[in-house]
Amino acid sequence: MATKKTTKTVTKKPTTQEEKVEQLSSIAQSSTSTPRRRKRGGMIAVTVLSALLLISIAVGGTLAYFLANASASGTITLGNPVNINITQGGSSASSLTFPGNALPGTVYDQAIGVSQPDDTSDSLVRAKLTITNTDGASKTVKATTVNTWQKGDSDDYYYYKGTFTAGSSQDFVTSITVPTDLTNDDAKKTFSIEVVVEAIQKANGAASEVWTTAPEDWLSNYANA
Repeated sequence: MATKKTTKTVTKKPTTQEEKVEQLSSIAQSSTSTPRRRKRGGMIAVTVLSALLLISIAVGGTLAYFLANASASGTITLGNPVNINITQGGSSASSLTFPGNALPGTVYDQAIGVSQPDDTSDSLVRAKLTITNTDGASKTVKATTVNTWQKGDSDDYYYYKGTFTAGSSQDFVTSITVPTDLTNDDAKKTFSIEVVVEAIQKANGAASEVWTTAPEDWLSNYANA
Protein backbone atom coordinates (compact mmCIF):
# COMPACT_ATOMS: atom_id res chain seq x y z
CA MET A 1 0.00 0.00 0.00
CA ALA A 2 1.48 3.24 -1.15
CA THR A 3 1.51 6.22 0.98
CA LYS A 4 1.47 9.68 -0.58
CA LYS A 5 2.82 12.43 1.49
CA THR A 6 1.77 15.94 0.84
CA THR A 7 3.77 18.87 2.14
CA LYS A 8 2.12 22.19 2.46
CA THR A 9 3.97 25.37 3.06
CA VAL A 10 2.32 27.61 5.42
CA THR A 11 3.15 31.25 5.12
CA LYS A 12 2.97 33.10 8.25
CA LYS A 13 0.88 36.11 7.93
CA PRO A 14 2.51 39.28 9.16
CA THR A 15 0.98 40.50 12.24
CA THR A 16 2.58 43.83 12.71
CA GLN A 17 3.24 46.74 10.40
CA GLU A 18 7.00 46.22 10.71
CA GLU A 19 6.68 42.58 9.64
CA LYS A 20 4.63 43.58 6.61
CA VAL A 21 7.29 46.06 5.47
CA GLU A 22 10.06 43.48 5.94
CA GLN A 23 8.13 40.90 3.91
CA LEU A 24 7.52 43.31 1.02
CA SER A 25 11.21 44.24 0.98
CA SER A 26 12.23 40.58 0.82
CA ILE A 27 9.89 39.94 -2.09
CA ALA A 28 11.21 42.99 -3.95
CA GLN A 29 14.80 41.90 -3.48
CA SER A 30 13.96 38.39 -4.64
CA SER A 31 12.24 39.57 -7.78
CA THR A 32 15.03 41.95 -8.80
CA SER A 33 18.13 40.03 -7.81
CA THR A 34 18.75 38.37 -11.21
CA PRO A 35 18.46 41.54 -13.38
CA ARG A 36 20.74 43.36 -11.02
CA ARG A 37 23.37 40.70 -11.41
CA ARG A 38 23.02 40.89 -15.17
CA LYS A 39 23.24 44.64 -15.13
CA ARG A 40 26.21 44.49 -12.82
CA GLY A 41 27.97 42.00 -15.17
CA GLY A 42 27.29 44.23 -18.16
CA MET A 43 28.69 47.23 -16.33
CA ILE A 44 31.82 45.27 -15.47
CA ALA A 45 32.30 44.25 -19.15
CA VAL A 46 31.89 47.86 -20.27
CA THR A 47 34.38 48.96 -17.64
CA VAL A 48 36.95 46.37 -18.78
CA LEU A 49 36.54 47.32 -22.47
CA SER A 50 36.92 50.98 -21.59
CA ALA A 51 40.10 50.23 -19.70
CA LEU A 52 41.53 48.23 -22.62
CA LEU A 53 40.65 51.07 -25.00
CA LEU A 54 42.41 53.56 -22.79
CA ILE A 55 45.48 51.28 -22.63
CA SER A 56 45.60 50.89 -26.43
CA ILE A 57 45.30 54.64 -26.88
CA ALA A 58 48.10 55.18 -24.38
CA VAL A 59 50.38 52.64 -26.12
CA GLY A 60 49.58 54.04 -29.52
CA GLY A 61 50.41 57.47 -28.28
CA THR A 62 53.89 56.41 -27.18
CA LEU A 63 54.66 55.15 -30.75
CA ALA A 64 53.59 58.35 -32.46
CA TYR A 65 57.08 59.92 -32.72
CA PHE A 66 57.98 62.67 -35.18
CA LEU A 67 59.17 60.83 -38.29
CA ALA A 68 60.86 61.84 -41.56
CA ASN A 69 62.22 59.95 -44.56
CA ALA A 70 64.60 60.91 -47.35
CA SER A 71 66.22 59.08 -50.23
CA ALA A 72 68.71 59.84 -52.99
CA SER A 73 69.98 57.94 -56.00
CA GLY A 74 72.59 58.40 -58.68
CA THR A 75 74.33 56.71 -61.58
CA ILE A 76 77.94 55.92 -62.38
CA THR A 77 78.86 56.17 -66.05
CA LEU A 78 82.01 54.42 -67.20
CA GLY A 79 84.40 56.29 -69.44
CA ASN A 80 85.64 55.44 -72.89
CA PRO A 81 87.42 52.13 -73.47
CA VAL A 82 91.12 51.74 -74.21
CA ASN A 83 91.75 50.89 -77.88
CA ILE A 84 94.88 50.83 -80.03
CA ASN A 85 95.86 49.99 -83.58
CA ILE A 86 99.13 48.88 -85.14
CA THR A 87 100.09 50.98 -88.13
CA GLN A 88 102.50 50.54 -91.00
CA GLY A 89 103.36 53.50 -93.17
CA GLY A 90 100.76 55.57 -91.29
CA SER A 91 97.79 53.24 -91.94
CA SER A 92 96.17 50.70 -89.66
CA ALA A 93 97.46 47.20 -90.38
CA SER A 94 96.28 43.79 -89.23
CA SER A 95 99.34 42.21 -90.89
CA LEU A 96 102.74 43.58 -91.84
CA THR A 97 103.84 43.56 -95.45
CA PHE A 98 107.38 43.59 -96.83
CA PRO A 99 107.02 43.61 -100.61
CA GLY A 100 109.44 42.16 -103.13
CA ASN A 101 112.33 39.81 -102.62
CA ALA A 102 114.82 41.20 -100.15
CA LEU A 103 118.51 41.22 -100.91
CA PRO A 104 121.46 41.94 -98.65
CA GLY A 105 121.29 45.65 -97.76
CA THR A 106 117.53 46.07 -98.44
CA VAL A 107 115.90 48.57 -96.08
CA TYR A 108 112.18 48.59 -95.34
CA ASP A 109 111.50 52.10 -94.12
CA GLN A 110 107.73 52.02 -93.75
CA ALA A 111 107.52 52.85 -90.06
CA ILE A 112 105.62 50.49 -87.78
CA GLY A 113 103.79 52.35 -85.10
CA VAL A 114 100.84 52.62 -82.74
CA SER A 115 97.75 54.79 -83.00
CA GLN A 116 94.87 55.37 -80.63
CA PRO A 117 91.45 56.08 -82.16
CA ASP A 118 89.04 58.76 -81.07
CA ASP A 119 86.75 58.17 -78.09
CA THR A 120 89.51 56.34 -76.23
CA SER A 121 90.66 56.91 -72.66
CA ASP A 122 94.21 58.03 -71.96
CA SER A 123 96.55 55.06 -71.83
CA LEU A 124 100.09 53.84 -71.40
CA VAL A 125 101.56 51.63 -74.11
CA ARG A 126 104.27 49.03 -74.41
CA ALA A 127 105.36 47.09 -77.49
CA LYS A 128 107.39 44.01 -78.26
CA LEU A 129 109.31 43.32 -81.47
CA THR A 130 110.17 39.71 -82.25
CA ILE A 131 112.37 38.80 -85.22
CA THR A 132 112.61 35.11 -85.94
CA ASN A 133 115.28 33.68 -88.21
CA THR A 134 112.87 31.07 -89.52
CA ASP A 135 115.16 29.09 -91.78
CA GLY A 136 118.45 29.54 -89.95
CA ALA A 137 120.10 32.24 -92.07
CA SER A 138 123.63 33.12 -91.07
CA LYS A 139 122.57 36.60 -90.00
CA THR A 140 119.24 38.11 -88.94
CA VAL A 141 117.58 41.34 -89.97
CA LYS A 142 117.94 44.41 -87.78
CA ALA A 143 115.20 46.76 -86.60
CA THR A 144 115.63 50.38 -85.55
CA THR A 145 113.33 51.59 -82.75
CA VAL A 146 112.50 55.16 -81.84
CA ASN A 147 114.24 56.56 -78.77
CA THR A 148 110.93 57.62 -77.25
CA TRP A 149 110.49 53.98 -76.22
CA GLN A 150 112.38 52.64 -73.22
CA LYS A 151 113.66 49.07 -73.29
CA GLY A 152 112.58 46.99 -70.31
CA ASP A 153 115.22 45.73 -67.91
CA SER A 154 113.85 42.23 -67.42
CA ASP A 155 111.48 41.67 -70.32
CA ASP A 156 111.39 42.15 -74.09
CA TYR A 157 109.01 45.11 -74.07
CA TYR A 158 109.64 48.69 -75.05
CA TYR A 159 107.69 51.20 -72.94
CA TYR A 160 106.49 54.42 -74.51
CA LYS A 161 107.75 57.40 -72.57
CA GLY A 162 104.53 59.37 -72.45
CA THR A 163 100.76 59.14 -72.55
CA PHE A 164 98.64 58.08 -75.49
CA THR A 165 95.54 60.23 -75.86
CA ALA A 166 92.55 59.90 -78.17
CA GLY A 167 93.63 60.37 -81.80
CA SER A 168 97.37 60.24 -81.10
CA SER A 169 99.93 58.07 -82.91
CA GLN A 170 103.61 57.27 -82.44
CA ASP A 171 106.18 55.40 -84.51
CA PHE A 172 107.78 52.39 -82.85
CA VAL A 173 110.06 50.86 -85.49
CA THR A 174 111.36 53.23 -88.13
CA SER A 175 113.11 50.70 -90.37
CA ILE A 176 114.10 47.06 -90.85
CA THR A 177 117.39 46.34 -92.58
CA VAL A 178 118.59 43.13 -94.20
CA PRO A 179 122.26 42.50 -93.30
CA THR A 180 124.82 43.08 -96.09
CA ASP A 181 127.00 40.12 -95.10
CA LEU A 182 124.59 37.38 -96.13
CA THR A 183 125.80 34.88 -98.71
CA ASN A 184 124.29 32.71 -101.42
CA ASP A 185 123.76 30.04 -98.81
CA ASP A 186 121.13 32.31 -97.24
CA ALA A 187 119.11 32.74 -100.42
CA LYS A 188 115.38 31.98 -100.23
CA LYS A 189 115.47 31.95 -96.49
CA THR A 190 112.83 33.88 -94.54
CA PHE A 191 112.53 36.01 -91.46
CA SER A 192 109.39 36.49 -89.38
CA ILE A 193 108.62 39.94 -87.97
CA GLU A 194 106.04 40.23 -85.21
CA VAL A 195 104.96 43.31 -83.30
CA VAL A 196 102.80 43.01 -80.20
CA VAL A 197 101.37 46.14 -78.62
CA GLU A 198 99.59 46.45 -75.28
CA ALA A 199 97.79 49.44 -73.80
CA ILE A 200 96.39 50.02 -70.32
CA GLN A 201 94.45 52.87 -68.78
CA LYS A 202 96.70 55.50 -67.27
CA ALA A 203 94.34 56.31 -64.42
CA ASN A 204 94.48 54.82 -60.94
CA GLY A 205 97.94 53.26 -61.14
CA ALA A 206 96.80 50.37 -63.32
CA ALA A 207 100.19 49.87 -65.00
CA SER A 208 101.97 49.52 -61.67
CA GLU A 209 99.65 46.71 -60.66
CA VAL A 210 99.57 44.85 -63.97
CA TRP A 211 102.94 45.49 -65.65
CA THR A 212 105.06 44.26 -62.78
CA THR A 213 108.20 43.85 -64.94
CA ALA A 214 108.21 47.46 -66.14
CA PRO A 215 111.29 49.55 -65.30
CA GLU A 216 110.97 51.31 -61.96
CA ASP A 217 111.99 54.70 -63.33
CA TRP A 218 109.42 54.42 -66.12
CA LEU A 219 106.70 53.59 -63.59
CA SER A 220 107.71 56.57 -61.46
CA ASN A 221 107.82 58.98 -64.38
CA TYR A 222 104.72 57.92 -66.26
CA ALA A 223 102.57 55.29 -64.54
CA ASN A 224 102.48 56.95 -61.12
CA ALA A 225 102.82 60.55 -62.22
